[in-house]
Amino acid sequence: MASRKKKTDDWAEYPFLTQLGIDIIKNYSSAKTYLGFGRFASYKDYGEDVWRIGYGSTKLGKHWVGRHEKALTAQVNVQLIEDLKEFSNLVQHYVIVPLNEKKKAAVLSFAHSLGIPSFKECKLLNLINTSAPKNAIIREWSPYINRMWASGGDLVVERRRVELNTYLAADKRVPLFIEHKCPLKYCLLNVADNYKGTPNQIKAIEYLERKIQEWDPTEEVVRRFFRYWNQDQGGLGSPRNL
Repeated sequence: MASRKKKTDDWAEYPFLTQLGIDIIKNYSSAKTYLGFGRFASYKDYGEDVWRIGYGSTKLGKHWVGRHEKALTAQVNVQLIEDLKEFSNLVQHYVIVPLNEKKKAAVLSFAHSLGIPSFKECKLLNLINTSAPKNAIIREWSPYINRMWASGGDLVVERRRVELNTYLAADKRVPLFIEHKCPLKYCLLNVADNYKGTPNQIKAIEYLERKIQEWDPTEEVVRRFFRYWNQDQGGLGSPRNL
């Protein structure tokens, strides 16, 4: 447990780097030229002059990968994280809106599969940066709506599906302008962020409404909630005394 804490502490200066993002990338970008017995050999991608190893790394530790390079599984995994540290900083440079951890993981994977030159010019990045409606993001990202992704094959279709689902998933750490100390395991601020109007979501809202009505038949709690929710902000952006 201590080693995991140390690892994530080391990532503090790389806010777009998350374990979830790394896991998605590894699931859909396999390490190449496996020799067996936990070893990988260097290779060249088609049309390139540079040697790579594992997950496409051009370096292994502090040296450039050479023609006869060999590396162990642990080495290529460590090098992937080192590569993603630099890559995540590039992604962060082009994303100008606050995102929670799951959204960061999804965007990191999406950018990794496109490459930075294509990512910084893509429509999806513009939609995210302009806080476009959720339906617009879904239309662009969904492999079942945007048929462009189908041309990449089943693996790309599955990757886009996982990325989109991750981007829309609830997250305890909702990016806010002020601190919110949520007393619940599942923060209700995710409701607005993840609402798509699906039958199951309507069913969930109806369930919550029934439970609130059982607990508070006068509905005073709901009325007070909407008073807080709709009240204008006071001076300097602070809420008025309620």
